[in-house]
Amino acid sequence: MDKKLRGKLKNGRFQNVPPIRSKAMSAVRSKGNRTTEVTFRMALMRAGLRGWKLHARHLPGNPDFYFPEYRLAVFIDGCFWHGCPKHGHIPATNPEYWKAKIRINRQRDRRKKDHLGRLGVHTLRMWEHALSKPDRAVRRIQATILRLSRDGSPN
Repeated sequence: MDKKLRGKLKNGRFQNVPPIRSKAMSAVRSKGNRTTEVTFRMALMRAGLRGWKLHARHLPGNPDFYFPEYRLAVFIDGCFWHGCPKHGHIPATNPEYWKAKIRINRQRDRRKKDHLGRLGVHTLRMWEHALSKPDRAVRRIQATILRLSRDGSPN
C-alpha cells in the first residue's frame, strides 16, 4: 500500500474488516475484469478492427489496447477505481482513504497520458460503463483512428 494512503487509515491499517471482506478485497487484481475486456475485444473483432495489442507492457501505463500502426493507446477505466462522475462512489467505510486512493489513481492516469504524449503515442480513455454499448465505443476508436491517419493530430 502506498505511504500516502497508509496515512489516511488509523494506525496505517484498515480496522474492523470482516475476514470475508478482507479475503474478497485481497483477491482483487488490476486486470481482474476479464468480462469487460472480452466484451470489448469481441466488439473490435466484429467491427473488423485488427492490429491491436493487448496490455502493451512496453508502454507507460500498460494500455488495455494498443494500435501500433496509429500509435494509439486505449485505456478502459473502471468506474469505481478511476472515479467516474456517473457511477463512481466513495465507500462509507474509510472514506478519506478511498478519496485519496481514487485521487492518486487519477493523478497517475494524467502522468501516464503525458508520458505517452511525449513518446508520440495518442491516448483514448473510456469509462467501463461505455462498454455497455460496445459498438458506440468501437465507433469512437474508429473515428480517432480516422482522424490520426488523416492528419496525425492528437485526440
